Amino acid sequence: MSTFEAQVRARPEEISEVTERVGEVLQASSVDARAAHHVAMLLEELLTNLGTHGGVVDEPATVRVSVEPSHVRVEVRDSGPPFDPRSAPEPELNVSLEERKIGGLGLFLMRRLASDLYYARSDGLNCTAFSVRRE
Repeated sequence: MSTFEAQVRARPEEISEVTERVGEVLQASSVDARAAHHVAMLLEELLTNLGTHGGVVDEPATVRVSVEPSHVRVEVRDSGPPFDPRSAPEPELNVSLEERKIGGLGLFLMRRLASDLYYARSDGLNCTAFSVRRE
């Protein structure tokens, strides 16, 4: 089992750097391309939301990635406001693009692509974790 851990602020350049480093770890661990892509996309979504919706761009979040035989597990701990991604409303997919409200698709993808999604708030920190199955 491989493990990667880093501190990252929710700034585009730092998000890009950490997702690139995670991608290198996943490749070195022989994680299939589909799972690696999904992990990178979902991690980027969590961190981007932390900056854009949580307003936490100067406080670093802790990212931990564990590569296990059947899945990749990602955990993000941050000091943003409480937010459980499992409770976000489903986007309105049955209306035209012009009528659809902006936002919500990233969390929708997270709930669809992750094999499990976990959230807890403890000691002033959010802990959001998800797993992506390996092929």
